Amino acid sequence: MQQAQPAPAAPQPPQPLIPTDIFDAQSQRFYALSAIFMLQFSLSLSMLVPSLPSFSGLMGNRGGPDISTEERRVWAHNVVDSEKHLLGQHTVKLSPISTAHLNPAHLPFCLSAPHNEVLVPVLLNNSHPSSVAYSISALGDKSPSKTFTLHSKELTKIEQRWRDYFHDASLTKPGRVDSDPYDDEYENDDYNLAKNDQASKKKGGIGRIMGSSEPASKKLPLSPLARRFYSTTLESTQSIMHISVTRPGVVRLVDVKASDNSGFRISGSSEVLVVACPTARFEVPKGLPAPKAKECAGAEKELAIVAEGVAPLKLTWHREIDGRRETFVAEGIEGNPDATNLPLSQNITIPVALSLSSLGRYRYGIDSLLDGAGNYFEPSMRPVGSAEHIARSVDVIGRSSATFKNCGLASPVDLRKGADATLALSLSKGDRIDAVKSVTVQYVPPIGFKASPYTKEYRPKSPTDAELPIVVRQPGTYTIMSVDGYECSGDVMSPEVCKVVEQPQPTADVSFETLHECSGDVGVKASLVLHGTPPYTIFYTESKNREHAREQQKRITSAREEIVFQPESSGTYTYTFTHVSDKFYSKVPLTGNGLSIKKIVHPLASADFVRPSPSRGQASTQMNSCSGKTVDFSVDLRGSAPWNLKLQVTGPSGSEIIEKVGLTDSRSRLSVDIPEDVDAEGGMFQIDLVSVVDTTRCERTLNVPGIPVNVQRLRPEVKFYSSDGQRRVTILEGQTASLPLRLTGQAPWSLTYRRTGEERTLSTTLRNPNDHLNVQKEGEYELIDIHDANCPGMVVPMERTYNVDWVPRPTVQFSGSAGLIAKNDSIVRSAVCEGTEDHAEIMLTGRAPFQIQYAYSTDSDRRPETITLSSVQTSARLQLRTSLGGHHRYQLLAVGDVHYPLKAGQPLQGNIVVKGQYLEQTVSTRPTAFFRSPSRLSYCVGNKLSARDAHGDGGIVVLNGQAPFHLTVAIKNFANNHVERRTIEVKEHSWKVDFPDYALKTIGPTLVTIESMKDSSPCPEADPTNLLRSVWIDVAETAAVVPLDRKQDYCVGEPISLQLEGTPPWTVHYSFNGKVREATSSFSKFSRVAVHEGTFKVLTIAHQRNMCQTQLENLEMTVHPIPSAKVSHGNAVEDNIREGDQASISFELLGTPPFTFTYQRTELMTSEKRGKPLQVLETHTVSGVTSNTYTISSSQEGTWTVTFIADKFCRYPTNPPDSTIESA
Repeated sequence: MQQAQPAPAAPQPPQPLIPTDIFDAQSQRFYALSAIFMLQFSLSLSMLVPSLPSFSGLMGNRGGPDISTEERRVWAHNVVDSEKHLLGQHTVKLSPISTAHLNPAHLPFCLSAPHNEVLVPVLLNNSHPSSVAYSISALGDKSPSKTFTLHSKELTKIEQRWRDYFHDASLTKPGRVDSDPYDDEYENDDYNLAKNDQASKKKGGIGRIMGSSEPASKKLPLSPLARRFYSTTLESTQSIMHISVTRPGVVRLVDVKASDNSGFRISGSSEVLVVACPTARFEVPKGLPAPKAKECAGAEKELAIVAEGVAPLKLTWHREIDGRRETFVAEGIEGNPDATNLPLSQNITIPVALSLSSLGRYRYGIDSLLDGAGNYFEPSMRPVGSAEHIARSVDVIGRSSATFKNCGLASPVDLRKGADATLALSLSKGDRIDAVKSVTVQYVPPIGFKASPYTKEYRPKSPTDAELPIVVRQPGTYTIMSVDGYECSGDVMSPEVCKVVEQPQPTADVSFETLHECSGDVGVKASLVLHGTPPYTIFYTESKNREHAREQQKRITSAREEIVFQPESSGTYTYTFTHVSDKFYSKVPLTGNGLSIKKIVHPLASADFVRPSPSRGQASTQMNSCSGKTVDFSVDLRGSAPWNLKLQVTGPSGSEIIEKVGLTDSRSRLSVDIPEDVDAEGGMFQIDLVSVVDTTRCERTLNVPGIPVNVQRLRPEVKFYSSDGQRRVTILEGQTASLPLRLTGQAPWSLTYRRTGEERTLSTTLRNPNDHLNVQKEGEYELIDIHDANCPGMVVPMERTYNVDWVPRPTVQFSGSAGLIAKNDSIVRSAVCEGTEDHAEIMLTGRAPFQIQYAYSTDSDRRPETITLSSVQTSARLQLRTSLGGHHRYQLLAVGDVHYPLKAGQPLQGNIVVKGQYLEQTVSTRPTAFFRSPSRLSYCVGNKLSARDAHGDGGIVVLNGQAPFHLTVAIKNFANNHVERRTIEVKEHSWKVDFPDYALKTIGPTLVTIESMKDSSPCPEADPTNLLRSVWIDVAETAAVVPLDRKQDYCVGEPISLQLEGTPPWTVHYSFNGKVREATSSFSKFSRVAVHEGTFKVLTIAHQRNMCQTQLENLEMTVHPIPSAKVSHGNAVEDNIREGDQASISFELLGTPPFTFTYQRTELMTSEKRGKPLQVLETHTVSGVTSNTYTISSSQEGTWTVTFIADKFCRYPTNPPDSTIESA
């Protein structure tokens, strides 16, 4: 019997695609396009999968997000979770004959620590087992086998363990006893079988399944053969399970039972061999030292590889020296011959010799081990012990060395007697990680030297030292015996022997010989024979009479030398040789006789001119004569007084011999007559020394340069020059005046002058007879003295002065009409109102055009502004600034004219600015009045127009000027077009609109305008054009709210829409499940979506910024939950039944009865239909169900699901699918 469906909910009134209270027009256009796209996508999706609810039903016919009752933006399709309302499915399958195949890929298996477990796969077909029985027979043991049985729980745990250890995305999912074997997670696996085949051949096609110590979060490796097996896509009826084996032996599959106790047919091979896993490790042979991490070059070491496994074994290992790899393979390794026919594990040792001949890093590593049962070992697959068991690394380092530097048997080191010598050992690092630690040196003394031989160890201060100094004090032979490094013993390099030779101290043999000439001793000659190593330095002292001895020295490069001592003055001289130095010793005292001589010496007479010093650029040998008949000069005499000196005077026309006798002073002043022909006209003559005789009566001819004498008879002169006789010039201040001069004589000239009025004289050097005197100051300049290169001169009396004048600087000042002079010398100008034109006159002196520079500042901005004004007349007009009120100050800074212009970027020239350089003026500000903010003021009907704090800055009038103020305000009501004017007096600089006697009686806008104002100053009001002179007042009615839908019951996700009445913005207070919330809306439509079931109440509504609030009653709605339907309690259940049996399918309905729901049966999923829509075989709709459960029976294959559910109030999805309606 069919039963009608419950009546659908009342139709919704038409609504905009996008809620207008959420998004502006631009956002609405974006969301409208988005909604059209989503609706088209929904229609396409409905055509592909008929069982899914329509997208428009989920969206609730809305195009954008809504606001929830929790004041958050939500999408309607997110509010109603589609996965929570139609849950579960029931699949019925007809099962064929089941088979089980043990290890279908013939994989090898072995046991290893720490787990000692292998998981052997069993390929199942057509069913899942509830129990598996298998037996294990021990290897080499004839005792009976043991049988084990695994049930569903044990099988499930084994499968989970297999997944934890091995499974990744590239493997086909093996079957499980308790779940669907056709999980999409394991579909579309891609594995390159050809690549696996290659890897399988390379590694023998074997691998292990268990036995790693890695955590389950890291997948264990599979051999290529095992990976190929697990990556192969299974047929739709196939699955894989595993049995756990924890002991070696032969495993046989005994029995497999299904859940209905039906048996599996066991096919293929029925047994698997499980042995201990092969392993290989490095060990050190007994009785031999283990190789260290660092070994020295040339060391011989030995290792052994211990391989464990079922013989015959195949071992692969490698050696790598500094990146050069070499691989070694040993095949057919047999152990105990008696165990060859038994699959038992054996330990076999393979020796490995380490030849460490070259430097570098040696790496030895085990690559793989293959046993006779086909099991494969790689160190990366199964760690064995520590890292040293599978790989060894040895750094072969070079040996350090030592040798003598700059010393050998052929090149010995010299040693001074009583001193030290330093021998240098050159150290060489054999490797970057090794260095010389110590060097052992043996000493052997020379024959006849009293010393004992010894052996000593020396250590460098730092391993990085390249040289080791050794300090020795004894001669002999030093030999390097051994070198030790920090890591290795070192090598002794050649030369390893160093010879030290002691050098003797230097000595000198001295003999003296007297030098005699012209009846007297004139000096001493010393002959020296030196012993030692050249070069030598001989030290001696010289003393005269009883004077203090002076030490002197002489460098000598040969073994013989002669030194001549011939003083220039008579006296008793003593010469003593004191010390000698050679290459090795310094200042060794001389001992013995014959080292000193004392002698009275009378040197030969001699004489020479006392040369005049250079003067005025002339040569030092020349003398000058400017006046007189004679020339004076000085001579130095040597020998014994008295002296007789012969002179020769040579002029242009002849020469004359003159003799000066009885000279007693060693420096005598002499005078000779100037030749007559030179004295008359001037010119040159020369004085020469001919011979000298002292008290010994030995005359000695002299050969010294003579002295030329320049005789000058005309005196140099100087005067100021002027072509017109007016010696005066006018220049600008700061410029340089070049005063012309005329000079006679020989350059250069030295001029002395002064400025009139100053006592200090000045001097300068002139080099041109028409030179100039450069001066900068104004005034009269006077010439004082002149001197040329040879002689003093004279100043021409009538032409000794010159006058320098300056061009006057310009001046500037304010004229007397500019204002009154104050006590501080400022000019105070009469005050004016803001905007009144005004100027001040300026007076100028100088030569036009002028540039006037002045500074302008105000009280509000004290940083002065520098301005330049130009004028072509001696008066100028300074335009005063009156556009802004306040105290203004003008300061004249500088003035420039044609001669003294003002230059941009340069400091002021200091041009004269006379009194009256400051001008001050007060500009009175025009009063203004304006509203501080354009914000509209909100009032309700019946309120008084009084000030409110809630308005903030709204309605505040700002007044500028001098208080008190008088305002005229107009109030215009646009509802009745009535205007009322009020005049008020304000004593402050701000006033808030406040007319407590004015009532707002009508709804609509009211405008308050400032018509005029006046302050206490004489200045009129400023132009109000650009000022905010008006403010709007909104008079609103009482707010109200009306529901758009005349119903009390809503569903979760369905919008609750209200119409707001009044003036925006509105403030709405509502509660949902007792929690009160506040919302603000600028649009008349107010909508909220409930995300949970509960009660929605509207409490109050207000508008005009929470004014004119209205309390609401009886505006309440109930939100109901969305009903749900579950198949088989919401689980995915699968029934395997035989033909003729029936499966029971249960439906659970949640919500408020009566229910209406739709269910359907689809075809089974197969591998061929993956990714394609399944065919719907039948669809039924049942209505009028009053209980929460509903059950049907079926013997047909397929999957049952629910596609639609509705209760008394709500439905999901919104539109039910077309189907046959059945009555409950």
